[in-house]
Amino acid sequence: MSTKVIDPNAQGQIQFIQSHQMALETGQYKISIEQTVKLVDVKKDAFSTQLTFVVQGNRFELTQPEIHAVFPPAGSLGDHSHVLPHVALKSSTLPWERLAQPDTQKAPWLALILIHEGEKLLRTLPRDYILDLETPLRNAQDNELTEAQKDRLWQHLLSDSIGWLKDADDEEAMIVEPSDRKSAQLEGDFAGLETQVEAILAQSENTKLIPLGKLQQSSTGPIKWPGVALEIGQQVDDNVAVIDVPKTLLAKILPTTEDLEYLAHVRQVTGDTENSEPLSIENSEPLSVVISNRLPKSEGTSTAYLVSLENRYSNGQFNDQNATDDEYIRLVALKSWSFACTNLEQNFAGHLKNLDKETLRLATQDNPTQDNPDVVSYLAKGYRAFPHYLRQGGKTFSWYHSPLSPGENPTSLALSQLAIRSVDQLIAYNPKTGLFDISYAAAWQLGQLLALQDKQFATRLFNWKRANAQKLAKDNQQALYPHLFAETELAETERNAATIEFPTEIQTWFERLGLLYGIPFNYLVPDEQMLPTESIRFFCLDWFWVESLLDGAFSIGRVQDADVQQDSRQNPLTGGAKHISGFLIRSDVIAGWPDLQIEGSEFSIAGEQPISQAQKLTVLRCDRLSENILLCLFDGAIRTVDISLKPEGLHFGFNHDGDANLWRELRKLDGTEMSDWKVHLTPVEDNQSPMINQKSVVNITNLANCIRDELQEKEQSINNFTAAQFALQMIQGVEKVRFSMARSA
Repeated sequence: MSTKVIDPNAQGQIQFIQSHQMALETGQYKISIEQTVKLVDVKKDAFSTQLTFVVQGNRFELTQPEIHAVFPPAGSLGDHSHVLPHVALKSSTLPWERLAQPDTQKAPWLALILIHEGEKLLRTLPRDYILDLETPLRNAQDNELTEAQKDRLWQHLLSDSIGWLKDADDEEAMIVEPSDRKSAQLEGDFAGLETQVEAILAQSENTKLIPLGKLQQSSTGPIKWPGVALEIGQQVDDNVAVIDVPKTLLAKILPTTEDLEYLAHVRQVTGDTENSEPLSIENSEPLSVVISNRLPKSEGTSTAYLVSLENRYSNGQFNDQNATDDEYIRLVALKSWSFACTNLEQNFAGHLKNLDKETLRLATQDNPTQDNPDVVSYLAKGYRAFPHYLRQGGKTFSWYHSPLSPGENPTSLALSQLAIRSVDQLIAYNPKTGLFDISYAAAWQLGQLLALQDKQFATRLFNWKRANAQKLAKDNQQALYPHLFAETELAETERNAATIEFPTEIQTWFERLGLLYGIPFNYLVPDEQMLPTESIRFFCLDWFWVESLLDGAFSIGRVQDADVQQDSRQNPLTGGAKHISGFLIRSDVIAGWPDLQIEGSEFSIAGEQPISQAQKLTVLRCDRLSENILLCLFDGAIRTVDISLKPEGLHFGFNHDGDANLWRELRKLDGTEMSDWKVHLTPVEDNQSPMINQKSVVNITNLANCIRDELQEKEQSINNFTAAQFALQMIQGVEKVRFSMARSA
């Protein structure tokens, strides 16, 4: 069963499917084929053959390519406290390839459990791990530990008087948390080694690798494990990642089999609603999605674990092997990641909405020279004054502006009209102020230096120019003295009258330079105050500055007047001014959410209306210049910019008001949102709603029933409320922040 919803940000159609069952279950199969041949008056002959094959599926590990996306993103910081984390898998059948309960085909074998900061998973230490204590202890004692000393240390840590370790089985011990140890000090020969031993114990992580052979047998000690039978292709020395969860914690956060049915579904994008017909399910690539049943910890860190529940349930409940409250349950962990929650102002949308928005220029307020109209005029145009040392030894100041101009550049002069031979030709002097403008001269000089720095490029460019010069000289000789050349040579010259083709690798180099690749950052932002922290700065690209840069790079080999004339005739870079605009962002949002989706339009679009495909400007460049600085260039003058999370940021969660109140606004079955159709998770009058417990675990079955009842009350016809309908109601679009500017007169 499936249902669809249109995502306004992705401008496509999303289809939710209850499940994708495998055609064959995992295991070994045998195919037998028999053929009987019967001829008249001939004895009947029978021929047969058999073929054995194995259907394998993931069981104990997932490689990174099999993980499509996770949400919240690993290592992210944001307002995730109202979100149900999820993981999207590239295999659409994976959650149903095995069973959580042998007698039911509906409950998937994968679950996403959430562990909050402060909830301790068990850390264990293999018996052989004590050998790794040798180096730090030897450095402390200046003596190498003997085998007997290592054994005594192990027993010392296990002793009733010390209690840093606790027996788990013959091969490993459980690390006791410092608050639960019998003593904070070691005794006897090991006194004073607390820091060294604690440093070694601290290296033990929550997730640990255990040989598969050890997991074959069930464990009835303090760590409960039911045992597992190996399948074809699985080796006893294969390492498996496991976590050991306190029984008391797991009992409160683990979903029931009824919950599991709602917590996994299949999702696929089936086309673009504006530009194409929806794709059929056979032509698309569906993803399976596993959702957690627990909300992240507010103002804290949470870790999500995708765990295997294969054959761990019976009668709808998890089989804990009669574990006591002080014992642990071992689970196979196929994927884990951590993220943090923070307040609204520090989430994705909060960061962007609070950015300081301006054009790229120095502020005139609080400037000691703000009463000088000439200075104010220069600052408004994005200039910054720099010390200038004259050739005669004098000192003055000169103005410089970057290619990222606050407004359109009015310069209409072409560089070919200037016939640039040296950088001094681009220095402008203002007799009114007595100061120079070195902006275009600096760009020209920088282009020349960048070209000379790349020896391979400089050599190729010079050889191309020399080949053209030689061809021009030969053509001139043939034109002046045609009687000295054979007719075939003259005909060949006439056919090849054009210049030698500009090499592709040189053209690519100039195209990248024209988009400011390789330009030192201080040329783009000459003063840090132009781009303060948590700011966005809009600009237009000064194309005369860029042309100066390109011409400086093209000037290699330009010495005499004839070289200048040849470059003017054969310069393939001249093509008129280009209208390019963009913005710079300096913010923690760039570091926290590296995969931003950015769209721009030359129209001023108000409200939440998405930018249509016809309105979008081409993104020429979008790069992180540093951990927290992003540069984006558009082909055209931007008036509207949308910044959003990548489509995988579609997530499942609740509406909230910033306090503890959570509810879910429902949709019609065709995907239309209805803001007045609501199911409250934490009603104001009843904070002890049965749909959520004190561990922030949502009772998924109760929630699904409430959603179904509300939809039926609104006359929505539902024959069978499945994981597909549940996903449709719980999904939330990616966050988007819009910057819109009015068109200048």
